[in-house]
Amino acid sequence: MKNVSRIFFSDLRSIGRSFFAIVITLAVLVIPALYAWVNIYANGDPYANTGNVPIALASRDRGYTTEDGEKVNEGRTIIEEIAKSESINWIVVEDPEEAVEGVRAGLYYGALVMNENLSRNMHDMTAALKDEEPSIIFYQNAKTNAIANKISATASSTAEYNIQVQYLSVLIENILAEVRDLLGQITDEDNIDALIQMLTDLRDSLREYSMAVSSMKIMDGSLLDRLDQAAQNLNGVGISDGAFNTVEEARQMISDVRAAAINRVDEVQGYLTELSQKIDGLVGQTVPTESLPQLIELTGKIESALQALRQSMPDSGNVPGLEVAVRAMDAMLQRVKSLEEELQLLYENGGTLTDSMLQGYKDLVNAMQSILSDNLRPGLELMFDSLLEDVELLYKIMGSINTAIADIPPVISSAKGALSALQGTMYQLKTFLDNAANATDKLLQKVIFLKESGLLDELIELFNGDPKQMAEFLAQPVQVTTEVIYPVANYGTAMTPFYSTLAIWVGGVVLGAIFKVEAEGRGLRRVREKQLFWGRYLLFFFLGQIQAAIIIWGDLHLLGCQCVEPGLLYLCAAVTSFVFISLIYSLILAFGDVGKAIVVVVMILQIAGSSGSYPIEILPPIFSRIYLFFPFPYAINAMREAICGLYQYDIFKFLLELSLFGILGLLIGLVVRKPFVGVTHFIEEDMEKTGVL
Repeated sequence: MKNVSRIFFSDLRSIGRSFFAIVITLAVLVIPALYAWVNIYANGDPYANTGNVPIALASRDRGYTTEDGEKVNEGRTIIEEIAKSESINWIVVEDPEEAVEGVRAGLYYGALVMNENLSRNMHDMTAALKDEEPSIIFYQNAKTNAIANKISATASSTAEYNIQVQYLSVLIENILAEVRDLLGQITDEDNIDALIQMLTDLRDSLREYSMAVSSMKIMDGSLLDRLDQAAQNLNGVGISDGAFNTVEEARQMISDVRAAAINRVDEVQGYLTELSQKIDGLVGQTVPTESLPQLIELTGKIESALQALRQSMPDSGNVPGLEVAVRAMDAMLQRVKSLEEELQLLYENGGTLTDSMLQGYKDLVNAMQSILSDNLRPGLELMFDSLLEDVELLYKIMGSINTAIADIPPVISSAKGALSALQGTMYQLKTFLDNAANATDKLLQKVIFLKESGLLDELIELFNGDPKQMAEFLAQPVQVTTEVIYPVANYGTAMTPFYSTLAIWVGGVVLGAIFKVEAEGRGLRRVREKQLFWGRYLLFFFLGQIQAAIIIWGDLHLLGCQCVEPGLLYLCAAVTSFVFISLIYSLILAFGDVGKAIVVVVMILQIAGSSGSYPIEILPPIFSRIYLFFPFPYAINAMREAICGLYQYDIFKFLLELSLFGILGLLIGLVVRKPFVGVTHFIEEDMEKTGVL
């Protein structure tokens, strides 16, 4: 021990005898702390000034006239509400094209533009479902500052979520008002049959609204899981030309099938028109059986065309419009088969057509025409349009992936919260519509079987509330309160463990670059290799502890970082410095300049993959496999415990795990380096011969 202490104190005296050595040593002690302090201070509250980020607001909304004659412009109203927020520098621009040009010119980071049919779509759900144009467009200049793009995208998502809530509020209010007006038309003088028909129409309308909501893509139950999976799998993924060609072929195939199906519907429409005209021509005449084959032939053509169309459709599937189209085809097939059988039987028995029979056939044809125009054609168009829309959306997404693949996972994460909340609201709307339809159906059955008009009071009471108040509740029924466990004062405090740990490592690297790791035994008798190791190690250890103390002192007293357990934070820094100094000193001593390179590489790997800033779960898989074999994560976790709050004995567990790396470092310096002494000297001498290295 005497030789070890003599080496240590000799090193201190040597430093103290040189003015420049003292200055350099002081700089070595302070520079790592400056590295930590500057980064922590810069990250103190990075989003405090987002109110200076300019984003334009503009509207192309043409407005909408409601049934009561009121002229509304929801686009203008929405802009006025958004502009009140001070979290973003919202700039209202009267000319939408000027706003878009401002994004191109770099005057704004983005522009949120309300489209022409926004008001109409908010008040007319049927028109909204058929509208292929987006109600809101967000223009973003992707070549500007990357963080500003994330801020503008988040602001856009938040604004769009608030608009969706307002959309649902207006829609539900209109539905409730319509239902209440419908019930208000029922009086005591209405007969029971009119009441039954009215309730039937109401029930069907509510179920159609529910089906329309279910068909929206936002209602896909696996959407959030697919977003998570997509975010995990997008890194390094690119879209090939073959994939684009496949999507294009799918779009063309759907278009061809759609055209064929619509042509088949037009064919059926033509046959029905021809059959109706022939029936009209026979009214008022005594029609013998010889006139029946033409009618039978037409019904057969109608049946064949419908059968061909029906066989091309799947029996079931989660495609909007499919169920409506299939039910319409089945209903028409049932009617045309019945008509064909009746005409065939009449022909075989040699009967005669009367005007009353012809009128019945005409009513049946008219019913089929109504089913075709009101259900079959719209159902097919909705089904194919939805498929084309999905393919088109896929094509657009694929087209943007190759240029924005790195930005997609953060955007998905940002959008997931708003998407989840909106999805919950949509489920609330669907539940409300389903419950209302079921309640209407139950009341209808009671009216049919019991013939008691008093049961109508239940339905009237259900919808007799204030539509606006009910709509506001249903549009946003759930209020979420966040309770923070282990609260952190600001972002800078949250980053303190990472930057402090990194600064301690940097301090060790600087020590290894400035001070010699090999001690000389001049003036000592019978000095051993281990004594030389421990003598110079004590100097590195002593200076490292001072570095760590300065870093933590500045974190707490200069920057005012939050800390629940200051004493334990100093302990964490001391243990961290011991471990890092042991590793760095031993690697440089054992492998020379190669060891210095190893130290730098290890630092680079830990900066990226230590979970100090980004969660390890979102980093590439390679980091999640190797980060446990580096000391940074354990040092960072221990400091987080001291800064944010203790959980059981986790801090001591982390420090114990961290200390294992210190022991590993000492083993490298005392044992592992021995076989490499000759090789290390040979490499260093050979490098010196170059005159460069």
